[in-house]
Amino acid sequence: MMKMRTIGFVVVEDHPIVRQGIRLLLSREPHLRWLGETGKGEHVLDLVRQTQPDVLILDLGLPGLQGLDVIKQLQKEPAAPKILVVTARQDAPSLNAALEFGAQGYLLKSDDADELARALALIADDGIYVSPALAELMSDPGIPSHVLTERERDVVAAVVQGLPSKAVGVALGISEHTVRKHRENIARKLNLRNPAQLVAWALRHPI
Repeated sequence: MMKMRTIGFVVVEDHPIVRQGIRLLLSREPHLRWLGETGKGEHVLDLVRQTQPDVLILDLGLPGLQGLDVIKQLQKEPAAPKILVVTARQDAPSLNAALEFGAQGYLLKSDDADELARALALIADDGIYVSPALAELMSDPGIPSHVLTERERDVVAAVVQGLPSKAVGVALGISEHTVRKHRENIARKLNLRNPAQLVAWALRHPI
């Protein structure tokens, strides 16, 4: 069996007990490695440059430099980590803003530890994660699944599992380039702006 690669992560959260809890929960996963933490948005760039994590776990409600500003700031970095937002905010503006600014995942603090580990692994592997509880908050174009071709529905089903384009191609026996073209066509047909909206759409429209 192929060994799972190690994923390094850092935690940006202003409550020490929450940081410690995340570290303890994820320490049970042998392929996840804690690299550092901070409670201030202003310290994130230094932390990322020093530790070079694969994933940054980020709360939105930080003192000083807010979480959304941290996401925008990190997009300017040449080797920016993937960003998994872990927050109590369940409003559509926060969710949409985080995804549009560049986060790859959005998890609620009410979700369990297994879901946290799953979300972290998915986005580290170029997947997209949105907490199922938040799917209804994503803008819904109200377009039924039959507007998609059979192959496009296959691609959607694979994407919802968190698979990146390369893995989707392997699973379906097509090239990564073809998968990307299918995803572009799907987004155009469904009027979706980012991959996370595709995941949310699929959660509401089972294929």
